[in-house]
Order: sequence, then structure tokens, then C-alpha cells
Amino acid sequence: MKTLIIYFSQSGNTRKVAECIRNGVVDVTGQCDITDINNVDTSALQNYNLVGLGCPTHYYKEPFNVREFIDGLPELRNRQWFLFCTHGSIIANTFPSMAERLKKKGIMVMGYHDTYADSKMPYLPYPTLTTGHPDSLDLEEARSFGREVAERSQRITEGDTSLIPEPEPVSEEWVREAEMYSLELLERISPHLSINMDKCTLCHACQDNCPVKGIDIEADPPRIQTPCIYCFFCWKVCPTLAIEADWEFLATFTPEIYARLRRELDKSAAHGKFRWLIDPDSLSFDDPLYKQREREFKGEKQID
Repeated sequence: MKTLIIYFSQSGNTRKVAECIRNGVVDVTGQCDITDINNVDTSALQNYNLVGLGCPTHYYKEPFNVREFIDGLPELRNRQWFLFCTHGSIIANTFPSMAERLKKKGIMVMGYHDTYADSKMPYLPYPTLTTGHPDSLDLEEARSFGREVAERSQRITEGDTSLIPEPEPVSEEWVREAEMYSLELLERISPHLSINMDKCTLCHACQDNCPVKGIDIEADPPRIQTPCIYCFFCWKVCPTLAIEADWEFLATFTPEIYARLRRELDKSAAHGKFRWLIDPDSLSFDDPLYKQREREFKGEKQID
């Protein structure tokens, strides 16, 4: 059985999970290729019996660039794929949306795995609710899933289609949220990013890490957010805070956002699906990450 794992990762959490799943597959089959989503040769996907696709959850669904990748796939009828994701509390419509799009390509989706992960957004406090994840237990669970999905694939290939699962049902509330956060809405409500060339050192970190090639710092004027998936990773990786925006408006919604997320995490913890690694009551809504980074840049305080 020839297997491939494809991942989209920015902070490295999804990549770590992908590598552990790969190790689990190798435990069973002795082989599993792995690649970043930007390096996939889609014409060669038909050569694989089993493919895994993983990403973080963005705005209650798969990131827009991952959706575009799926929609651009060739017909891969009867090929077996599995899905995995990292998330800060709520998977919401990530798996159903990805599975529906893959099935339109003739693909059989035969496994799902999610992992809690740390998440850094400029307008949210840090540490955040899931800081510390994925830890060693999470990564061992990912490896176990890799072994499980490889064994399941072998049995499905032998004819046991009863092992093909459906993604867990998603409440209408989260489906609506996922549908609401379209690119058009995010363009209207998200801060406009700009590059302060007085601070910019032309290190190209923002440009090189943009998943949709939406930044060109050599252009005159510099191009940014054209296009954009609103992950704000360019802001996170800029070492001199040359990428600027007004985050105050979004920061005002943090208490409301966190109240909803915490309710979901408390429910998951009560069912043994989530482990608190920080004290959620210790978070300070008056100290979002963008303020922390500004202090760090000024040498006033170091942050992790």
C-alpha cells in the first residue's frame, strides 16, 4: 500500500501532527511519503492507495487555500483519503466541508482525526485557551490514529466498507458561522494591513510565508493582502513589526469570543476529550498579543 500525507501548516503544529500520523502509518505499512500542500504534484496522486490531508481550522472550516486545493484536484475515483486538523477549540464544519468536496472528486473519505493546538492571533490574549497543545499525549494519539487508519484502509481494500465513517455531526450554529465567514465578509471586517518600509528590513519572511502569495515587498508600492486568506501569519513572522494594522476593534470582541470557546472546551473536558494545560481564568483580555509584541520589540518584556 502506497501512502502520502499532505499538510498545510504555518506555526508548525499541523506539521508535527502530520509527522506523527506518518510514523503510525509506517509502523503498519513500512512506507509513507509526506509533503507540504504547496509541493504536491496532483498528477501523481493517482499513484497512491491512501492519502491524508491535514490543515488548521480557520473561521470554523478549512482554510480558503486548502479549499481551493481540493477544488483543483483531478478525478480520483475510488481512492481512499483521510482528513486531520488542528484547532483552537471548535472543528465546526471543517471535516464535513472537506469531505463533501473530496467526494465530488470520487474520493472515499475513510478517517478523521482532530488535535487541539495553540493558536496565536494578534487581537487575542496570549497564552490562549489551548496553549500547551499539542503535547506528547496529543502526538502519541496522532501516531495511534496513523496505525489505525492504515489498518482500516487495508481492511476496506479487502472489501469491508462498513469501516468507512462519517464525520461527527455539526450543529447548525457552527455551519452558519462557517458559511457566514466568507472571503467577502472577512475583507470588510478585517483590519487593512500595510507595510511600514521604514521598519522593513526586506527579510522576505512575510512574502515567503504567505500561503497565497499575496505579498510582494519589492513592488512599488509594496503589495499585501492581494489575495489574502486572513490568517495574519505575515504579521506573526515579521521580526520588526513592519506589518501594521489597527487591531483594537477586533480586540473588543475577545471576551465574547472566549466565552463561547470556553463553553465548548469545558464541555469537551467534561467528556474527556480535552485537557486544560493552562488556567483559563488567568487570561488577560487587556493584553492581546499585538500589545505584547509591541512591548517585546521595544525591549520592555519578552514573550514566548
